[in-house]
Amino acid sequence: TLLDFERSNIGGAVGSRRMLARIVEDLAALEREGTAEAGSDATRGEIAERYIETEVMFQFSFCIISLQHRSILPNYEASMSKLFNLELGQRLAQTATRPFGLRSLRWGDGSPGSRYGETYIRMVPATIRGGTSEVQRNVIATRGLGLPRG
Repeated sequence: TLLDFERSNIGGAVGSRRMLARIVEDLAALEREGTAEAGSDATRGEIAERYIETEVMFQFSFCIISLQHRSILPNYEASMSKLFNLELGQRLAQTATRPFGLRSLRWGDGSPGSRYGETYIRMVPATIRGGTSEVQRNVIATRGLGLPRG
């Protein structure tokens, strides 16, 4: 029960939106410098995909809030939310590191893009906290979809 509440991660949607807003701001600064990759169609397409994914994460959060409000334990829904949010965090950081290139590897110097390499590295072990992604997939399969344990 405790893990189900931990996994619900209703604040993750806000964090994802904030990160996306920072990425857009940093890419705008990079584009003003004249870096071609910042304004490329591929980068803009990825930003649009991440925006849609942050909206999906918000809907996960609203679903879980609704369940909790009705005193229903968000079991497999919490696992879906956790899994989606962790993978979204990795995709957001990866989307940001591409246009910044090697600048994203300069940790902590305060320059635009320097935070994204570190963020990506930190998102990898985050998939282990509160149960690995494989555990989340098993919870979704057995409790959410009713599949047998295999």
